[in-house]
Amino acid sequence: MQTRPPLGRRLTINTIVRRHQIEATRNTSLWEDETALHSAALVERFSDAVRSAVPDASLTWALSWGALTDGSPRYRDIRRTLARLAAEHGDDITFVPGGFFANLYGTRDEVARDISDAVDLLHTHFDRPTTALVAGFLSAANIAGARDLGIRTVQGNIWSQFDIDLQDGDGSLAYPYYPSRNHFLVPGRGDDRIDAVQLDGWTVDLVAARTAGMSSEYNSRLGLGPIETLHRLPRQDALRELDATSEAHLNDRNVARNGLGWLTVNYEISEVARGLEHDPTTLDAWAGWLGGLRERWSDLELTTIGRFGDEWRARHADNEDLAYLLQQSGSGVQASRAGETVTWFMCADFRLGVVQVGDTVEVFDYTSYAGAFVEPAERGDRRWSLLGEINQKQTRPQDRPVALAAFLARHPDVDAALDQRWGGAPELRALRDAA
Repeated sequence: MQTRPPLGRRLTINTIVRRHQIEATRNTSLWEDETALHSAALVERFSDAVRSAVPDASLTWALSWGALTDGSPRYRDIRRTLARLAAEHGDDITFVPGGFFANLYGTRDEVARDISDAVDLLHTHFDRPTTALVAGFLSAANIAGARDLGIRTVQGNIWSQFDIDLQDGDGSLAYPYYPSRNHFLVPGRGDDRIDAVQLDGWTVDLVAARTAGMSSEYNSRLGLGPIETLHRLPRQDALRELDATSEAHLNDRNVARNGLGWLTVNYEISEVARGLEHDPTTLDAWAGWLGGLRERWSDLELTTIGRFGDEWRARHADNEDLAYLLQQSGSGVQASRAGETVTWFMCADFRLGVVQVGDTVEVFDYTSYAGAFVEPAERGDRRWSLLGEINQKQTRPQDRPVALAAFLARHPDVDAALDQRWGGAPELRALRDAA
């Protein structure tokens, strides 16, 4: 259980300013040219919406290579606006390499050069240090290289992503950790630990996340993401899902057991534009959700990922004391099925996912971090996930859930570790009793 002074409730919001939907490399772009969706006025509007809900909020803005280097009046105005917002509100301005999927399209050396050159450009444009990076997915080698440039926090993992978008990355902890030098999804130990805080990019619904990909009936990324909620669902369903996922992390019990209740989301400026085109009230509804969070939890701080990472670092010198227990019950929206409760136990040794439906208690994920793990060799491979003995996405025959009692009988070491790390937790006692 948590012994350090608690960090409390934190919300981090990243937003992307780019030219093309996927700027795969400096010279290669995919999908839509989004230039017309980006403007200083829209940046200002988004900033005002957030600050109207949470007046002391600080945001993280990440510019693509195109947005950082474009000399047109449009992007010069955007950069001037961001500099002013940073000065007025303590916002952070950083870089997003490769449109969230840098290692899918570039070698590690190419990605390293992009990050290094971008850090120099950020200093030129904004005359301020860069201590955090928004990257979607980022290889361990590139995280380590970014740390050598002074970057202490990296949003380098999209927790639970599998068979959706352009890259997979299931298998990690959902809350902050120091990554391994061999695999960005593994918590590092000893000399293998990279001294940079690894963060998720979008808080997702833990019940719905057990699905893979998406269809008209479900979305494995259901949670706080605006594309998956306010832009795609009926408004009342979207707000119910936002509230349910927020409650799972910000409630008193979660904060007490983890010393931290953390929500994070990425709302790209181009998606703000698309949301407004779909329904002009979308941004107001989203800001209403933000305001409701601060109203209910007055101690909630909306901060940059850089400051959040530094706060977390001050409490954790390594991964050895990590013992996250996360729990969420289904909201009734899509695959977040009512009547199902998911509990995650996450530490430097393993992650264990348990689902309870009535009197049935089953393990649906067991990922051990012991062993030698190697990331894909170079670009072109979308499969960066770490699939353990049982994986929550259930894409392999071996991934069928197993009764908790039978699983623990086969794994007495996990049984003992649960008691050692979470023995006093009523959630564990309740699951054992039900099993």
